[in-house]
Amino acid sequence: MDNFEVTPLSGSVMEQKPRNNRRWAKWLILFSVFLAALGAVFFILGRSSFSEGKVEFDISAPAEISSGEEVVYKVKYANRNKTVLKDLKLSFFYPDESVVIKEGVRSEFLTENLKLDDLGPGQEAFVEFPAYIVGGRGDVKKAKATLVYSPEGVRSTFQKESERGTNISALSVSLTLVAPPNVISGQEISYILDYRNESQEDLSDLKLKFSYSDGFTVTRLSPATSVAKDTWEIKKLKPDEGQRITISGILRGAERESKQVSVVLYRKVDGIFIDYEKSVSTTTISTPPLVTKILVNDKTEHVAQLGEELNYQIRFSNNTDENLLGLTVSAKLEGSMFDFSSLQSEGFFDGVAKTITWNASVSPLLNRLSSGQEGAVNFRLKLKDSFPGGSLGAKNFVVKVSSRTETSTVPSGFDLDRLIAESEITTKVGSIPVLIQSGLYRDQDFGATGPMPPKVDNKTFYTVVWDVSNSSNDFSKVKVKGLLPVGVNWENKTRVNGQQSLPVFKSNSQEVVWDIGSLPSGLGGQFPKYQAWFQVSFTPSQLNVGSPVALLKSIFLEGEDSFTKQAILVKVNDITSNDLTDFPGQGSVVE
Repeated sequence: MDNFEVTPLSGSVMEQKPRNNRRWAKWLILFSVFLAALGAVFFILGRSSFSEGKVEFDISAPAEISSGEEVVYKVKYANRNKTVLKDLKLSFFYPDESVVIKEGVRSEFLTENLKLDDLGPGQEAFVEFPAYIVGGRGDVKKAKATLVYSPEGVRSTFQKESERGTNISALSVSLTLVAPPNVISGQEISYILDYRNESQEDLSDLKLKFSYSDGFTVTRLSPATSVAKDTWEIKKLKPDEGQRITISGILRGAERESKQVSVVLYRKVDGIFIDYEKSVSTTTISTPPLVTKILVNDKTEHVAQLGEELNYQIRFSNNTDENLLGLTVSAKLEGSMFDFSSLQSEGFFDGVAKTITWNASVSPLLNRLSSGQEGAVNFRLKLKDSFPGGSLGAKNFVVKVSSRTETSTVPSGFDLDRLIAESEITTKVGSIPVLIQSGLYRDQDFGATGPMPPKVDNKTFYTVVWDVSNSSNDFSKVKVKGLLPVGVNWENKTRVNGQQSLPVFKSNSQEVVWDIGSLPSGLGGQFPKYQAWFQVSFTPSQLNVGSPVALLKSIFLEGEDSFTKQAILVKVNDITSNDLTDFPGQGSVVE
């Protein structure tokens, strides 16, 4: 046999086989890691899986009720997860106008917040919220609730919400409240309430309470009530039994203003009157066909003073599209401060009734007031020069004028017997305190020092006295002030007769200030007047010979009338050495 050599080919099977084995090993390791990771994920999710959809939260309540009926809202919450729910907080919101009783007392709040125990996997729980639901027929009363929680092992917080509506489909007692849709301000109107027991059982311990708007004044009630002008008690109301309540009165208000009247039916439950039913009606103030207003001294508001003459004007105007015929205007005068002897008027004055009356004999416009036309009547009178009671502390006096313009001519569209327009004006009477200033050479406390009459180059001491009295209104922010002339010195000796502050001297302004503050009524009569003393001095020169010494100038009292809120200012004359009460006219300087 011949000898021969075998040479391996490049890339033979003998070299490729180990490389393929290593590649397959790598893929096997990666696949094993992937399976392990996937298994871990499924293992973790299997242990702590959570879904919001597996948390149940719901409110159950009747779909329909009668007004005033008690409803028990049942809030259910359940955990269908495999994870514990922690930090549960429940908030419940009762429907509007609900009545909630807690421990025998009506709660002021319509919201409750509860902290609940943890809820384990598969657990569920309930919370009940009872309340009396009030409203009108057809009202849908909605209760709401929220649940806040955190799943165990999860940092996030979740919230569930639920809402349940209940329709008020029936009324145990029907309430029909009727009010005029429109009315003229000052017109008498009637509110009518019809109520009837529409249930099949006797109702007892009921109460009807009305709420009137501002501007309504009750004049008549039918039937009468012994409780108040707005409350009727009903001891027992049998099925199909009812009654009518009529409330008449005067309604006043601004043009186009809405005035509401409401009535609430209460029923006693466990000793507490709870809202049972409610009814509301609204009246709008219409544009008045006839308008009147009063001015005093050309103003709608005025503060008068003692002895002042007051000029009154009563204006009236026709706002309709038709002429008004045969008008009468009257004015009633009230107040003890009127001086009726000073009255001047073209109208007829009834001294007993204190009423002035004008008719067509006085003004042609009262015979015929055309559409859109305005007219007026006038009168004047003075106030008395002093307050009744003198200095006994009488205060806060007012005078009042009430006017009434009327006609039997009623334009079409108005369901009235007569057109009537009324107005009134009240005037406060202000008062002024009295400031009296005097000077002394000899003072009981400060003594007497220096020559009198004053002498050149010699210092003489003087005492200034301020007396303040007040017979009427109280005053506030009261101060008395005066200026020391050049050369007059403040000796820093002061006193008062009561608990008032002492006068002080302000050197930068050369001003003496007595800050009284409050000034009550009756000072100088019922109570002692306020007094203050302070000492000044002056050394005259040759230039002052033959003339008195000026001790204090620019003296005044200022403050505010606490009743009228007006600022007041009382001025008095400057004081000199000639004005001393113990040396009158002897204050001229000598050599």
